[in-house]
Amino acid sequence: MSLLLLILFTACEHRPLTDLTDTHYVRIYLDEHLRNVNYGFYDETKEKPKYKTPQAVRVTLSDPETGKVVSQRYLQEGGSDERGNYLHGYISAAPGEYNLLAYNFDTEATHINNENSYNDMEVYTNIIDESLSNRLQSVRADEPTRLGDIRYEPDHVFISSIKGIQLKSTPQADTLQTPKGEYLLAQSVTKTYYMQVNVKGVEYVRSAVALITGMSGSVKMSDRSLMPERVSSIYFNLKNASSKARTGDNVHVAYASFNTFGKLPQTEGYIEITFEFNTIYGTTQTEVIRVTDMFETEQVKEKQWIIIDKTIEIIPPESSTGGLSPGVNEWEEIKGEITI
Repeated sequence: MSLLLLILFTACEHRPLTDLTDTHYVRIYLDEHLRNVNYGFYDETKEKPKYKTPQAVRVTLSDPETGKVVSQRYLQEGGSDERGNYLHGYISAAPGEYNLLAYNFDTEATHINNENSYNDMEVYTNIIDESLSNRLQSVRADEPTRLGDIRYEPDHVFISSIKGIQLKSTPQADTLQTPKGEYLLAQSVTKTYYMQVNVKGVEYVRSAVALITGMSGSVKMSDRSLMPERVSSIYFNLKNASSKARTGDNVHVAYASFNTFGKLPQTEGYIEITFEFNTIYGTTQTEVIRVTDMFETEQVKEKQWIIIDKTIEIIPPESSTGGLSPGVNEWEEIKGEITI
């Protein structure tokens, strides 16, 4: 009996749950000062884009020679102070030099390629549903290379990266900091643009979508650079709002807040927005407007507002004359399946 009690007491001996040797406390602040999301709106009366503070961050430490991830930790515990929202926790690694890369991974539309390589890790969005893509490609069959892949717009992806960070052996947990002795800061690689165009005859529209050419489909995460080989068009839904033209005609505004990783330098000569309006009569009307020059203005560069001073007129079928006057207060939002 005494031997059995000795075995039981030994098995129940209290031990620390975590060995703090070579363990480092990590705190990552999120720079959530996002234009056209929580400040800098063109029109406060319009519907704002949906946004939620990230709830999870992956922190990786990689070998500087090979780029291979050798240690990682997922942080889900958060807090906030005068500097803003942050996520924090601990990561362990042997003494040495590392490249650090951290990013939020709790996104719906955005995915990561090469997640175990610091040098090759990239963030991207999927190509839109095939049937939808084929239809939109068909209306631009004259210039297919300008469209590239048609992709869903990305979520806001916050990234923090530091090359050559030195970790020393520590008997107790210490704090992992930048070379300037500060906590880490993650900033979004995604931009939110506001776009609007005048539409006459909007009462005939059931739903409307658009795509903008010349955008990047992915970002290299280690240096936040655009991937030049991923020439893409970004697809997004349009909303409508009442307006009154100076002529007195009833003109509505079709608008959207859409996300993109940014425009590629080699595509500056042909940035265009293709609008597709699906009418209540079952017809489709497509309009293409070039906005290349607008991207050279301060309004787009600094404020990220694409305000198109043109009016698109929706033409109803001839058979629609007379009878009841149609009306649509809210447009349907077109969605396709995202392949994960």
